[in-house]
Amino acid sequence: MNAKSEYLRSPRGFRWWLIRVVMVTVAIIVAAVAYLLVVGASAKSELIESNPAPGRLVDVGGYKMHINCMGEGSPTVLMEAGAGDFSVTWSAVQPKLSQTTRVCSYDRSGFGWSEPNAEQARTSQTMVQELETLLANANIEDELVLVGHSFGGLNVRLFADRHLDKVVGVVLVDALHEDVSPEMQRINSEAQLALVEELRVVSILQSIGLLALSPEEIPEQGLPLEAMAQYRAILATGSQVDTMIAELSAIEDSLTYARSLDLKHFDNIPVAVLTATHRNQPSLSEDQNKQMAKAWNKMQIAQSKLSSESYFVSTSKSGHYIQLEQPELVIRTINKLVTRARYKG
Repeated sequence: MNAKSEYLRSPRGFRWWLIRVVMVTVAIIVAAVAYLLVVGASAKSELIESNPAPGRLVDVGGYKMHINCMGEGSPTVLMEAGAGDFSVTWSAVQPKLSQTTRVCSYDRSGFGWSEPNAEQARTSQTMVQELETLLANANIEDELVLVGHSFGGLNVRLFADRHLDKVVGVVLVDALHEDVSPEMQRINSEAQLALVEELRVVSILQSIGLLALSPEEIPEQGLPLEAMAQYRAILATGSQVDTMIAELSAIEDSLTYARSLDLKHFDNIPVAVLTATHRNQPSLSEDQNKQMAKAWNKMQIAQSKLSSESYFVSTSKSGHYIQLEQPELVIRTINKLVTRARYKG
């Protein structure tokens, strides 16, 4: 047996050898993480530079929000995305619709190109107040046709309730309603909790730059090519994921707030309700999906009674994202309300 082997067999020799191995291993790991952070930061910068905001950033009091307006004419169509989404979700609708009138999509704070507002909880009450400030500071003062998808539908109803004097139409695209049944609320809460846990992992990957290094791994969302590149860039670089977690975690508070207001009937302001009969959330069982479809349809019928002049369209040709799967249907419906507003005016 040689001297080296004899040294390693001794307690003191083995300890020092083990410490050296651990130190070298730690050094390698630290160097690898540091390299990953540097490369990830560089990849983030490249994605940000190659995907600038398509609209303009407006100061709303210490932070900026993004609003993207196309076209000319009145009324202005203002579009709000669903939970966890931002303005690109309207990319199959907005360009063509802008041939008729001015159309604006915007990003709630912390989403898309909008800077986060860390001082306020991500509830509908906060979002409506932020939107009011955004429109005022962006000098958008004409009459509005409001369009909201999913959770965004609840937000535009809350906004309309405060501004009935300037709203001339509301389009609800498979929109959430505050009167959620207890069973649907339970199923939704379970699904949201599971999604939030998944997003926490995604947030870690985003923070160290892994998403920016391989944005093509972010799943397709049914968006047009340019919008999909923008979606991936935002998800890989910005505050999107953390804001999604905050918004989803506060949805129950948003629903409670909406119920507390006893939202008014819109009288003769036209309301168009578009709803998809096909519901298939992979995270839910077949029986849960059936229960969700039944409860969701009940909510859509309730929303069609918000106005004395309402339109109800049910489609089996698309899922929840009607604006991406049947954009022409959404465009026709919005144009109907724009034409009606001009005729009345």
